[in-house]
Amino acid sequence: MPARLQLCIVGPHDRLHLRTEMTIIHAMDHGWPRSIVTALGILTCGLLGLLAATFPMSAFGVVPPALIDAASLPPAIIGTFLCLSVAAVLALSLAKPINAAVSLFAFGFGVATFAMRTGTVSDAVFQNGNFRWLGAETLAWGLIAASMAIAAFRVGGPLPDVPVPDSEQTFMQGLLRKKSLLMLLSGIAAPAVIALTLIGQGKGQSIGACTLAGVVVAVAARLFAPREQPIFLFAAPAIVIGLTQIVLSGQAISTLDSSFAMATLSPILCAMPADVAAGSLCGVAIGLGWSKGLVKPAAEE
Repeated sequence: MPARLQLCIVGPHDRLHLRTEMTIIHAMDHGWPRSIVTALGILTCGLLGLLAATFPMSAFGVVPPALIDAASLPPAIIGTFLCLSVAAVLALSLAKPINAAVSLFAFGFGVATFAMRTGTVSDAVFQNGNFRWLGAETLAWGLIAASMAIAAFRVGGPLPDVPVPDSEQTFMQGLLRKKSLLMLLSGIAAPAVIALTLIGQGKGQSIGACTLAGVVVAVAARLFAPREQPIFLFAAPAIVIGLTQIVLSGQAISTLDSSFAMATLSPILCAMPADVAAGSLCGVAIGLGWSKGLVKPAAEE
């Protein structure tokens, strides 16, 4: 405050300097509230994810690796859906003041805390889980991620660090641009990343590998189409991994069991549905943040 008073009594030649100082102070004043609101939003979404994990329960009295394996399916789906719906609304409230990527990361964090409480691939094998249905649930999580991404970008608008190629286009036109859809091909890298990095059955390893897959997909998409809004990109890893799991699960159940016992089961099948969804949302958000330098202003292109 003394610095402001001292600037106010300076002569007219220093007015530009005065405005500059006031702008800096104003931005700093609003920086802390933004950070606090963002942190509180992310943490609250995480708590809602933990609450959602109290609804699904398997016949063995533990949280199953997938909702489809819950002993009582309707209460599990309804309870989980309600908790994550509240988390989605809370995350969407961050889209406008911050940006859509932070909003989707917050929702992804809620899914991640939910995933941390669910079972691993060993639980799926010992409970005679159907891996084809697990792949279908992963695909469903990908569709949820796509719907959430559309809502976040609709509320928050385009990412500020991505130049808009056509300022007069509508939201749907930007969503369905040819190059915007072609950038989704980068999602093909997601199964390969998981196959190379997921070692073991730990839940943290599974979520970490899925998150790394999302980061790689985001960076690849930035390189391919730096001027396209990555709306569907947040769902691309989950959808591609889900489809891959469905294909790989075409083996006989007995073959899958023996593959697990001999530690030869494909790592892609070891990633449970919620793990993939959390990694897809959080990983793409992180990757977009890390690859900001790949986006050049329109004047430089």
